[in-house]
Amino acid sequence: MLDTLRRRLTDQKGNAVDLKVGEFDLLAALLAAHGRVLSRAQLLDMTRRGHDAVYERTIDVLILRLRRKIEPDPAHPRLIMTERAIGYHFAGAVEVVSTDSPPRSGQPPRQRV
Repeated sequence: MLDTLRRRLTDQKGNAVDLKVGEFDLLAALLAAHGRVLSRAQLLDMTRRGHDAVYERTIDVLILRLRRKIEPDPAHPRLIMTERAIGYHFAGAVEVVSTDSPPRSGQPPRQRV
């Protein structure tokens, strides 16, 4: 479950998955574009913060780190797929749980699964 309001990712058991800022932003961008292949340049534009010099290969490193954290077998990814010479897309199931309603009492706001 990716909670975009609180910037948290939890696994199926409800355990927190530690994501760095860039990893979180990249996952959120991939989920928002579910089903569409995004180029490295597009992903950089969607995740860049500030005016720091960032290179397209930075996306490859972030993808590698994300796969290590969320894929059952990072060597054989099923969620974050590579489209050679084009970019990446999220191939897992995505369900928007709540986008604009406030959280119910005692429950965190849920954005995407």
